[in-house]
Formats: sequence, C-alpha cells, structure tokens
Amino acid sequence: MFFTVGIEEPCEENIAYGLSIPAFDKYGYGCVSAADQQADIPIMAREAILTIIEEMLLSGSYSLEEITDEGVTTYSKNTEYLHCNTWFMLDVELSSFEGKQQRLNITLPDILVKRIDGFVAGHRLDYKDRSHFLAQAARRELANRLVKTENPHDTQ
Repeated sequence: MFFTVGIEEPCEENIAYGLSIPAFDKYGYGCVSAADQQADIPIMAREAILTIIEEMLLSGSYSLEEITDEGVTTYSKNTEYLHCNTWFMLDVELSSFEGKQQRLNITLPDILVKRIDGFVAGHRLDYKDRSHFLAQAARRELANRLVKTENPHDTQ
C-alpha cells in the first residue's frame, strides 16, 4: 500500500529530518518519526508506518481494509501539515499482517482475464499484478457485504 510521507527539512545542522505520515491521523493515531540522514528517511518512515498499523490491528478496532491514504495533493494543502516542505509516496508491503499466502487454482473466462490484466497494466501504482488486483477486489467485496450485513436497513 502507498502512504504519503511529509518531510520537515531541518533548518540547522545536527537536526534530524521530521517525518509525518498523515494517513493515520483520522483514526486517532499520530504517526511521526525522524531520520538523521536523508538516506534513512524511507527506512524510518516504513518502520513508523508498520508500528502504527500493528498497534491499530492489535487494538481490534481496525482492519487493513479500513486504512486509507488520501494522497499528496490532499495532505500538502492541509494547514495541519504546513511544516512539511517535501512530500513523497512510500510503498509499504502489508502482507505480513494478512497471514500466509496461499496459491489458488481458479477458472475465469479468458476475456475477463484479459480485462483484468489490461486494467492492472494501466494501474501499476495501485496493483502489483493480477493476484494483487484479485485480492484487493475480494477485500472490497467482503467489506461491502460486511457493511450491508451490519446495516440491513440502510437503503444506500
């Protein structure tokens, strides 16, 4: 999953780069870190993200499917993050929180497979491959069904 990371560049020597990952603020989790060297920025940001996700999942109040990132454009315009001079997107592998991968043998119409492959090829920032696309589609469908089951009288 891609996460937006804001960097507060140091104004003086011997001061660390400040890192903000705003995606977690809406869940009540502040995700911040620091890096002494520019090369350490992605390492420290990834570590902070994984730590917060682990805390969120252990709380039992959130699932991976609920975690979203609104993107650089949204956060960079937000006055809460004016301290961030630079922004970037960081791809963080979250499969370790989902359990062991299982290989499946499924049958799909060839036209559907071609459509999926074409879609994935055009959306490389969102999907790594066909399996990733199918897993994400399954998660969305299950999440939608769960919402409908929990709110059976909701007419939306």
